[in-house]
Formats: sequence, C-alpha cells, structure tokens
Amino acid sequence: MTIRKLLLVLSLLVPAVHAAEEPPRGMAFEVYIRLEHGMTEGELLLRAGKPDHRVTDNVREGLKSFYYYPTAANPHLTTVTLRSGRIVNIDRSRKNP
Repeated sequence: MTIRKLLLVLSLLVPAVHAAEEPPRGMAFEVYIRLEHGMTEGELLLRAGKPDHRVTDNVREGLKSFYYYPTAANPHLTTVTLRSGRIVNIDRSRKNP
C-alpha cells in the first residue's frame, strides 16, 4: 500500500472516530418550535447548534439533512432538510421506549 493510499484511509477514519466520541446533543422543544420553513442554514445553526449528524443527500440540488438525535432530556429524533441552504422540511419523531 502506498503512503498516499494509507493517508487517504486514515483521513476517512479520523472523522468517524471523532464523531463517535461526542454524545448526542439533541434539540430542545423550545428550539424546535422556533424553526420555520425558508429559514437559512446559518439561522438553523445559530438557533439549534451543530447537528449530531449531517448528510449531503444530493449535491446537484443542494439537499442536506441535519439530524439531532434523541437524548434523555429530549427523547425525539429531529430531522431538518435543507435545499439550497434553506429549510424545506422539519420532522420530529419520538423515540420508542
């Protein structure tokens, strides 16, 4: 294995290990009710903070999904979908006991 390939593999593993160390932050109900369709990504991050998980669904259409995982204090999975930097969908579902 060349050094270049080894560095590539290691660079892919480091974010996964780092992300696994951080506990879920979740999203408080008070924050959730203040989110609105059309709000920018910056406004979302300012109000809700860094998501627990972020996925780029479609680069061409600019679709991203931000996930705020359930916590003991807030047992809901909140998913916020953005298109071209604006909120197009907000979904919140309760974690099963």
